[in-house]
Amino acid sequence: MGTEMNAVSVVVPAFQEEASIVPALERLLTVLEKSGRTFEVIVVSDGSTDKTAQLARELDRAEVRVLEYSPNRGKGHALRHGFAETRFPLVAFIDGDLDLDPVVIPDFLAMIDADQADVVIGSKLHPGSTVSYPMSRRIASWGFRLATRLLIGLNLGDTQTGVKAMRRDAVAPSIEKCTATGFAFDLELLARLVDRKLRVVEAPVVLEYEFTSTVGVSSIIEALHDLVTVARHRRGFGRRPQSEQK
Repeated sequence: MGTEMNAVSVVVPAFQEEASIVPALERLLTVLEKSGRTFEVIVVSDGSTDKTAQLARELDRAEVRVLEYSPNRGKGHALRHGFAETRFPLVAFIDGDLDLDPVVIPDFLAMIDADQADVVIGSKLHPGSTVSYPMSRRIASWGFRLATRLLIGLNLGDTQTGVKAMRRDAVAPSIEKCTATGFAFDLELLARLVDRKLRVVEAPVVLEYEFTSTVGVSSIIEALHDLVTVARHRRGFGRRPQSEQK
């Protein structure tokens, strides 16, 4: 296995994922084992009422820890909760479904090892990405990216894809200050990281959506509400260099 210097903690937020959590974790574990790194996987069952946590535990793998709480608090809360429990210098996030292939994680970590980035985020728009998802999602994503640039000023192609890697010590001060618990967490975190001048680099993903529904009006309203909330908060936290820009 690798040294503690390049060891990674992978946080997997999951809500009602009993249908996918076992194959998703098995695929992730295979990728991490092949990477040669020391690793741990932290599954955070975010208020799931199905067998998500039970099935993850039944894998009976020493590298896998399962955290759970109730009620559902949102993906952002799950990521913060899992991040606080990580033990290794590098941290990765990946969703607990089967949409995103973890095969990209070793490349993300290698970029950090090579000092090319402090944070690597998966981007569906990267020319090296392999993506397959419905046109309705493509249109919604385009509109969201445009609104993100206009309202928040983040010049990143894709903020919401659920696979990321980072230096733990570089990101911890920003995660500790994030207040968003749901959809807006990624936006708030990235805004804080960019404001602190951390090197945030986008990288390719392999993504195969298996959606059975389209984006609803309530989801669009929630997304816009989150954008406005983060934009308003950013005007405040962007003016606190003593605490944020160390």
